[in-house]
Amino acid sequence: MMRTKKKHVSKKALLLSTAFLFLFMIAIWTATSVKKQEYFLQIYLPYEDTVFFEAPIEQNDTFYHEYLHSVELSPVREYFKVDEHYKLIATESWTKSFGAGLPYETKDKLENIDGFFVIHEERELEYLNILPSHLYPHSFHFKDQSVDLSGELSGERIRIQIIEH
Repeated sequence: MMRTKKKHVSKKALLLSTAFLFLFMIAIWTATSVKKQEYFLQIYLPYEDTVFFEAPIEQNDTFYHEYLHSVELSPVREYFKVDEHYKLIATESWTKSFGAGLPYETKDKLENIDGFFVIHEERELEYLNILPSHLYPHSFHFKDQSVDLSGELSGERIRIQIIEH
């Protein structure tokens, strides 16, 4: 009778150790296969479904685009940042004149810096659509990279967005 009980304990131990080994292998596989999410700033051409520019982006990174306004013929620069949730936030608009599509009202802070009206107003955007023209200079700037939007992308509808890979 003692011998039968011993076999039963051995089978139970074998089943428990096999189950533990199986769970351990699943835990190791899960830990090594989980990929860290990465975020990228993109210039995307939605009508062509093509990525023109892409760069890794981190929380609190900033970028801007600047152009010469076609009616007012004054420089405009718009700044953006990436928040802690990797959302696109418009932060500032710099302009030397108002009207003709340029911002002129603000709920936040307006100041004058070096001849520019600077409007500070943070608002979340899903993306930024732009239609650059070859008639007036238009550029995009991120870290040490810049893209001449009025050159190769003239007349192309572009979307500046943050995406996750």
